[in-house]
Amino acid sequence: MIEELLTFVLGSFASLFPIVDPLGAVPIFLVLATGYSPELQQKCAIKTSLSFVGVLIFFLLIGDSILEFFGLAMSGVKVAGGIVIFETGWEALKAEPKLTPTEEEALSCQIQEHKDISFIPLTIPLLAGPGAITVTLGLAAEAGESFSTETVLHLGAIIVAILLIGILVYGCLILSNRLLNLLGENGIIAFTRFLGLFILALGVQLILSGLENWIEGLFSTYLSN
Repeated sequence: MIEELLTFVLGSFASLFPIVDPLGAVPIFLVLATGYSPELQQKCAIKTSLSFVGVLIFFLLIGDSILEFFGLAMSGVKVAGGIVIFETGWEALKAEPKLTPTEEEALSCQIQEHKDISFIPLTIPLLAGPGAITVTLGLAAEAGESFSTETVLHLGAIIVAILLIGILVYGCLILSNRLLNLLGENGIIAFTRFLGLFILALGVQLILSGLENWIEGLFSTYLSN
């Protein structure tokens, strides 16, 4: 049982880490935190990591109810999310910025107005964006829908993976200056491109999984009639 839970933790971590890419957020955080004192940077890093963990755990536990409310099937969410993740991976391979021009414009306004940037844009859409949320919903579906002990343990394993990534987010942000000096912008771009390949594969896998679920649903409906 413990071995199975460890496998689930590692699998959840491996699915989420590439799409979150905490290291890729370092240059953006440094731009946002220009002029911040070390104390303010630490406070912002803590708030960002806590917000990140909170958002993903929220969708992990409540995501099913949200999908039910809007009448959405998990297969559709997987396909749509897979397309979003595939696009993210493609952008990562080309080392394009993680923020769109519109988001960058809103960001410069926030900096000028000295608004809190820990939730928007650092948490959403940068770290806990549509891709990370979709992966979290997929992991929740894999954990099961019943309130069995196994399901609860699997959800606990996913939460552990989210917490581990949250700690890495905090570490990358709080050590952002050192990481940038150590790796340089080119090093961070190379790492992002490396992760891009895994993100592309994850997007394709989600699309295929969604289509498989959809086809299985069609066959089940056809056979029941």
